Order: sequence, then structure tokens, then C-alpha cells
Amino acid sequence: MSSPLAGPARFTAPLMPKPGLYQSLPFDEYAAWEAVNHGILQGFSRTPAHVRYELDHGGKEPTRSLDLGWLTHLAVLEPARFEAGVVVPPKVDRRTKEGKATWEQFSAGNVGKQFVQEDEYRKVLAMRDALLAHPTAGEFLRSRGVSELSVLWEDHEHGIICKARIDRVGYVGEWPIVGDVKTARNASRRAFERAIYDYGYHVQAVHYLAGLHALVPIEEGRAFRRFVFFVVESEAPHCVACYELDDAALAQAEQDRQRYLRTWRQCVETGRWEGYSDGIDLASLPAWAFKAWTD
Repeated sequence: MSSPLAGPARFTAPLMPKPGLYQSLPFDEYAAWEAVNHGILQGFSRTPAHVRYELDHGGKEPTRSLDLGWLTHLAVLEPARFEAGVVVPPKVDRRTKEGKATWEQFSAGNVGKQFVQEDEYRKVLAMRDALLAHPTAGEFLRSRGVSELSVLWEDHEHGIICKARIDRVGYVGEWPIVGDVKTARNASRRAFERAIYDYGYHVQAVHYLAGLHALVPIEEGRAFRRFVFFVVESEAPHCVACYELDDAALAQAEQDRQRYLRTWRQCVETGRWEGYSDGIDLASLPAWAFKAWTD
């Protein structure tokens, strides 16, 4: 049976459901869907060879920063799972008889749970509280809506199965908001704009919106969906900022996404996943560097 990642789009993989919106779906089941997500598309900002490598080797190893981000997502978006599945282990000397016994008893009583150190646990709670205390972020996170929404659809223009895992769909006032919670060392606008470019958050935004629009078209006269990043700093005082991409960024994001989808299709059909140019290219400085020197 052919895989949707290796040939033309067909919903044939054993674990693939029909296109739709899926609530309360375990992440492992979502991850098993053989479909194109934002992570795959963003890989084309480098080369197809990088995308192929990540597909063949199961993605990048998690880092401490990613763990902190995951824990914060869990605490904010799935608080019941966080309370039930994340625990702080006792500080004991496992070289001693008493310490070893205490640890074994604790481990036996918390099988399958995520162990985190107390300082990290407290940091996650502080970041969660900062988001909930922020007037706009708190309103969104408490609004009616759905967290961890899994989306599966077919991009008919390119014949590609796509997927997305949306942090939350909710409201701010009467505006329907597609929200994404981010953690960052620096949540200032200048720093986050750089992160948007570096990590392709703009492409993530239009990819998520494309999935929702494909499955649930917006009725004429209804408020359009808005994509907002809710960013909390990972260091005290854990300041929070909320950002919505402007029209220029969204237009550029859609151009990038379409280019990545075309490249994906071409790579799948030809079996060629090329790296950088074989020749010599010119290199310069980014545009902002010239502006900074002029200023």
C-alpha cells in the first residue's frame, strides 16, 4: 500500500481517517497521519534534502526549550492532563538505602508520568499564570472553543494531503481566533518578528487557516478568522505579548506556502530531493543591515 508521503494524495494509510476536524485526539495518533504539516513545509525554506533527511530520521531530538514549551502548552491548553501527568520527584539520595526505597516507591506510584524538576515546574506554572492574567490572552484561553484541534484535509490545487494541530480555536470578543501559544526568551515585537521569519511562523499561520477554510468555509457576512500568536517569555517576569500578522506578512506567507507545496509535489513525483546549488552563488547582507548602517 503506497504512502501519501511517497506518491499522489490518497487516503489509503491504515491509520488515516477521512478529512475533518478531530477533537480530543491523542497526539501520537495525529503524528501517525501520513500528511504534510507545517514542519515539513518549513523544511523547504532550506532545501528538499533537509526535508527528506528529517522524514527518514524521524525529526529532530527534543531539546530543553522544546520540553519547556510542551509543558507550558499542556498546562495552559490541557490543564487536567498536566495535573494528572506531570509530577515533581522527591529530592533523595538514591545511593542510600532509604533514598533508593523512597525513589522506587515514588516511581511505582507514578508510572507513565512526566518527571520535572521543581524549578522547571514552578516556571511552567508562572508562565501559565502570566498568560491567564493577561487581559487579551486570558480572555482567549477562557473563551468557548476547542484546544488541541487536529485538522486533516486535501489541498485540491496540488493534490496533497495536509494536516495541522491547532493549539486553540476560540474568541476574543466576537472575533473568531485561531490561536498559537509560543514561549520565547524575548517577546518584544522586534525579537518575535525575527522568530517569525526564522521559524516560519507566518507559513504556519496560513497553513492552519487553509485547513480550517477547506473544511469549514466562512459564511458571507460572518466575521473572518484571525490568527494570533500568544507569546510568553520563559524568564521572569514572564511578560506576555499578542501578535497578529499584517496583510503583507500573510501575503508573503501564502506565496511561500504555495511554493513549498509545489516543491513537495515535484520532489515526490521525481524522487529527487536536492540540496544547495552545485555552483557558486553571490552572497550579500540582509536588507535590515543596510538600513541599520544608513540610520
